[in-house]
Amino acid sequence: MSPVFLVVGGSSVAGQAALNVLRRRYPDARLFATSSGEKTVSGAGVTIDHIDLNSETAVTRICDELQKAGVSAVDGLVFTPAFGPIGYPIKKTPEEDIKAALRFSVQPMVELHERLKSPRTIGFSAFYWLPHTLTAYGSMAFAKIAQERLAVTDSSFQMIRAGTFESRATRGIGLLLQRSLRDTPHSEILDLGARWKESGKKFSDFFFDYAFQSEREAFGSRFSEPHRATTQSDLERALLRALDEDRPPIVNVIGDWMWTDSHLPVLPPELKRLAEQ
Repeated sequence: MSPVFLVVGGSSVAGQAALNVLRRRYPDARLFATSSGEKTVSGAGVTIDHIDLNSETAVTRICDELQKAGVSAVDGLVFTPAFGPIGYPIKKTPEEDIKAALRFSVQPMVELHERLKSPRTIGFSAFYWLPHTLTAYGSMAFAKIAQERLAVTDSSFQMIRAGTFESRATRGIGLLLQRSLRDTPHSEILDLGARWKESGKKFSDFFFDYAFQSEREAFGSRFSEPHRATTQSDLERALLRALDEDRPPIVNVIGDWMWTDSHLPVLPPELKRLAEQ
């Protein structure tokens, strides 16, 4: 019988990477993907459209659509969506924003994992403790820590922790951050704005350069290859590594650099309360 996989958020860069890898690894697989709009997801055999993860009925609707196709359980689930209030320092995150991020980015993944009896569920994370994310990642750090905690405590969950790559989500973060410069009360954002003005660059170029600098300074000494931006092909390499028999809990990828972890990072003081959520 052909294996069945579900990719939630199939049109995203990560979703397209997942569909490419699953088709390559399992040529006869039945691939289902969700979309928030009505557009057919490229690479998927079946698109489940108009899925809004903010809706309390989203998971039930996905399961109902799979049931119509004769699917009550899957051989694997890839969950790519991430959403929550951002554009301010992580340490300033209010409790209501944490709840919103967990409700959208974590709870549906866990519920689908359980209802579809998935033996392997893979999500996507970020290097949320590096300077560029500490400055502006807001509530999303809580969601990523919660997902990674699942991966290091339950072997049926895994995470791809990816470096900065060009996507609608990263462009959106940059846009929100630039807008917040107008009236932010946060000194970290004001300092970032001053550095941007001194750079003479477009804000998007400045912020990507800042992210890349943070990645180089944190990990560059471990590798002989030079730093470069992460791409969809790199996400695919990381996904292939995650599918290996040893099932690494976390696969890290930044450009050519790739390594695995079986534990959460040592968090800076301002993130300690996140680990207690």
